[in-house]
Amino acid sequence: LWAFATLELQPEDALVSGLTARALEVLGGFNPQGIGNMLWAMAKLGRQTEDALLVGFTLRLLDFKGVFTPQEIANMLWAFATLGRQPEDVLVVALT
Repeated sequence: LWAFATLELQPEDALVSGLTARALEVLGGFNPQGIGNMLWAMAKLGRQTEDALLVGFTLRLLDFKGVFTPQEIANMLWAFATLGRQPEDVLVVALT
């Protein structure tokens, strides 16, 4: 998705759905940069993100509390704001 967003190309809905489903299957393999990149891409593409994915990403990010780079924090907060979503309080605490 990052490549589509960077090139300002809209992927087919089926591709976005498939990638979202796969992301949920492999949440444990995501690091903060990967999560930030996917959230940034979804926001940049104007795609609403499924609640299950946001919850999964939030829980995964708690594993990395205290190790986020300023860029990762900025990308994630920008993505949440652009998507019109409020990050969970526990995530805001973990990011700081």
